[in-house]
Amino acid sequence: MRKLTVQPLYRQVMREVLASVEAGAWREDEALPSEIELGERFGVSQGTVRKALDALVAEGLLYRRQGVGTFVEGANDFLARGRFTGLSGEGAEAPKFELLGCVKIHAGEQLAEILGLRRGAALWQIRRHVRVAGELVGIEEMLLPEAGFPELDVRRIRELKGDVRELCWRDFGVRLKDAEVRYKAMPASQAEARLLHCELNEALLQVVRLAKDFEGRPQMWSVAWMKTERWAFEPPAQMQA
Repeated sequence: MRKLTVQPLYRQVMREVLASVEAGAWREDEALPSEIELGERFGVSQGTVRKALDALVAEGLLYRRQGVGTFVEGANDFLARGRFTGLSGEGAEAPKFELLGCVKIHAGEQLAEILGLRRGAALWQIRRHVRVAGELVGIEEMLLPEAGFPELDVRRIRELKGDVRELCWRDFGVRLKDAEVRYKAMPASQAEARLLHCELNEALLQVVRLAKDFEGRPQMWSVAWMKTERWAFEPPAQMQA
């Protein structure tokens, strides 16, 4: 491993492991070599490897099985990992998604600043319905820079059941993690009421997320609006911690 004086050793190991995952050396749910083997490969101590793997587990790239080893985590769609609990006593349900469309738009000043782009830069706008037990409960809009993800294929998105993060990783080698998640109660505007088939000003839960790659570069801005009358959204356990 090429040692960089500007970074601690464990951070260098993190970068090497991440690069190997993105290059396909270890696939989803595949076990990494032991800490001793990785230490020999990178020329560092087992303790340095463990610190690097601990950090990657905390960031959601890897996961551990007690007594078995360390494995590569999937791309982990945030909403898909959440659960919806019925307010009238129904148990927790996993959401399902229905792709509505993928079109090219141009970034306004605010989105350009958020994603680190020039104003007017081309963006992909992907929308999908969120359903629970067959009921329409939400809509999500995802925005990605066209320059980083050229030639997005709607058929490919459908093939991956609307999981855009999985597509970013599999087809473009970009792993995403949520750098910021915000929740806000808000009334439905005309646009949300039309898309969700709900009443104007009906109470909605807005979930706003900025996803970055593991180099810290903004890559995807997402906004979801969800009905709150019958179902309560529970975020993934990692995001609740």
